[in-house]
Formats: sequence, structure tokens, C-alpha cells
Amino acid sequence: MNEVHAVIELKITPQRDCGFGKIAERVAKFAQVEACFLMSGGYDLLVFVKGESLQDVAQFVAQDLSTIEGVLSTATHFMLKTYKARDFLDFQGDDSRLAVSP
Repeated sequence: MNEVHAVIELKITPQRDCGFGKIAERVAKFAQVEACFLMSGGYDLLVFVKGESLQDVAQFVAQDLSTIEGVLSTATHFMLKTYKARDFLDFQGDDSRLAVSP
């Protein structure tokens, strides 16, 4: 089975008395979520997800993540190729460059 991996930026409204924690906990409980981080900068949560297809991840974002109360916006970035993960480099067989002809 080929899995699709994506990184999703979430902008959320902090809740009174618990800040970002309640929403982050709710997001983290989804089976598709591999990791969830509170971030500084232009967005609040960084969420790593996996799915069976691009459509599967898109549906998860549209139906589950974006409908959570307090989620203001999402930005989804699909991972196309892994060059390094967990200290393992993978550059073998990388002939994805276009041929150059004179």
C-alpha cells in the first residue's frame, strides 16, 4: 500500500483557560495524525498526517480538521519525495532529472 504523507498548518483561536491545548488534543486523537506540534510564527499547530491517497487526506482536512470549532484556517502541503528521514539519506536511484539535449 502506498501511503500519502502531508504536513498541515493550522491557525486556531486559543480557548479561555486552556490556550491551544484542548484543540491540539482533539487534533492529535485522529488516527490519521502522526504528530502534532505547537509552533511559533505564522500558524499555531503543525500536524503531520498520513492517508491512503491525496483525496483521503483532502477529505480528512475538509471534513474533520477544518470543522473543529476554533480552527480558523488550514494549509496542506503534500510530501512528494523523501531525501532524509530519521537520519537516513535516500538519494539512490534518483534519476528524476530531465534529460538535457543540445
